[in-house]
Amino acid sequence: MKKQKMTSRDIQAQATKDKIYKVGIELIQKYGIDGVNVTQIAKAAGVSVGTFYHYYTSKLDLFMDLYRSADAYYENQLAGQIRHMAFDEQIQAFFLQYASMAENNGVGLTQKMYVPENSLFLDRSKGMRPVLLDIIYTAQKDGFCDPAPSPDDIADELFLIARGVIFDWALHQGEYDLAKKMEKILRIYIDKLTSQQRPSIAKRNA
Repeated sequence: MKKQKMTSRDIQAQATKDKIYKVGIELIQKYGIDGVNVTQIAKAAGVSVGTFYHYYTSKLDLFMDLYRSADAYYENQLAGQIRHMAFDEQIQAFFLQYASMAENNGVGLTQKMYVPENSLFLDRSKGMRPVLLDIIYTAQKDGFCDPAPSPDDIADELFLIARGVIFDWALHQGEYDLAKKMEKILRIYIDKLTSQQRPSIAKRNA
């Protein structure tokens, strides 16, 4: 299906939403989600409160756009960028980007996101997870990854590791290099997944 061309009104509407989002996230990063209200966000973005509610149902809805934009990035960009890498490199690239997003959000905002009440971590249908499942499934099919665990189980464990590392980083106020820690911890798990497959890999490359 041919993509419909955006009108000037559509472009303006998207620009307004983008501005509200940018300003809102900046304020949440600075003051915390509980320290900012919709009126403050609207005023800082130069729009009315009514305009804010035209695009977002609440400040929490705006906050959740962090996840929606991250999912879109994984689906539309990262998946293609890492498709031709080796399995272990794909996994590292996937979760180093995950760590990079936490760093870009900042320690304060990450602390607000990494809480048990955040049910979006349980969403198994969108964005990041399907990209990861495809990486795992392809590696198992091609003999580069242990075929015993299901792709879902491997994905669950990888996210558990990554979120645990990010939680610890936030708990320690970002005092260490998150990317290096993520790479180090993931390497242990990846080596376990690929250790039994290395003879077949060598044979394939011979």
